[in-house]
Amino acid sequence: MDQFDKFSVRIIPPATSLNPLEGRKYFLTHCEASGTWYLSIGTHQPSLTSKNSFFDVIQAEWTTKMGEYILLGKININYEESDDKLAQIRYMIYQKDLPNLLRLMINGDKQFLQYHSLLLDAPIHIEFESNIPEFYRSLYMGSARKYLINESVNI
Repeated sequence: MDQFDKFSVRIIPPATSLNPLEGRKYFLTHCEASGTWYLSIGTHQPSLTSKNSFFDVIQAEWTTKMGEYILLGKININYEESDDKLAQIRYMIYQKDLPNLLRLMINGDKQFLQYHSLLLDAPIHIEFESNIPEFYRSLYMGSARKYLINESVNI
């Protein structure tokens, strides 16, 4: 998981490390120049000062569906380009790296998830958004508990 070693978390007010539950949003962004992954947590999308070397990878939100909490995430495969080959490559990369990306998100908000422990078993659904029908998919990715890194110490 070397490519995921550089990681930074930012909580955007009025969100805190414990609230809100309804409407809590995640924005996982990657900086090509530094190789750093940034997780912004809040109630609205953050504004980045230099959008040139940054690109959004996953946007996700805690929401309810039929009375149950779910984490619904979206990955845009096409961005603004309409290059089918580039979209296919991006789709294959994100599909392969998705468990690691979710691990970053879940562990970046670990305190919140431990406080709202009912969310640990809530389903995670990720939608690959694309204007190319074969890449438009919705995947069930398990629950947050599956992605938590246990930090137990053996003595």
